[in-house]
Amino acid sequence: MARAEEALTEAKRLPSDGYIVYKPSQLRASERSLNARCATEIVRCLKEDRFRLAFQPMVEAKTGQVIMHEALLRMGDEVTGEMIAAAHLIPVAEKLGLVRLIDRAVVQMAIATLHNYPQASLSLNVSGTTATDPRWFGQLIDIIAPNRDVTKRLTIEITETVALSEMAETIRFVENLRELGCGVAIDDFGAGFTSFRNLRDLPVNIIKIDGSFCRNLKQDSDNQYLSVR
Repeated sequence: MARAEEALTEAKRLPSDGYIVYKPSQLRASERSLNARCATEIVRCLKEDRFRLAFQPMVEAKTGQVIMHEALLRMGDEVTGEMIAAAHLIPVAEKLGLVRLIDRAVVQMAIATLHNYPQASLSLNVSGTTATDPRWFGQLIDIIAPNRDVTKRLTIEITETVALSEMAETIRFVENLRELGCGVAIDDFGAGFTSFRNLRDLPVNIIKIDGSFCRNLKQDSDNQYLSVR
């Protein structure tokens, strides 16, 4: 079945009358093995409650004051308990359809954090897979809806490329979040091809400019113009 799926994935890149004959590949076999190990690790972390959040401060440039924190996913090492970055799991989770479960766990942890720390404001990233799938973003809405007392301190981030790929579903998701009192941010703005018309149609609160436009601001006049003005 895995080999048939590989051939199908390649065939979909061809014109409608194209076809692919499966050929063994050591690289693909290694990738399958890695994906299987990562999938097992993700499921075990979810079952054993080993995912945690780390918090990166977001600072206002003019005052230097922390205005909110971005929640970042971490996982506890099975042996030492040390918190390590889980970024390597996300691409595999997206490919295998497990990222929806991770998104749900992250939202639940963020809501619990906001209840425990009444002064905190958090932002968190939701994958494009979840944001554009009504069956799954509906689950996130169901988690957030009973917690309106903290929603004003919660911002959900979606990437620009996701927002563009499924505009109708993205707008619906954003509107549902706004109705619950959540803020919404577009992440990596400028990395894709968002027009001002697209931006107008998305009722977001924050635009996070892609890092390529923020580097060397002191020396780069073009980036100063795009980022500041």
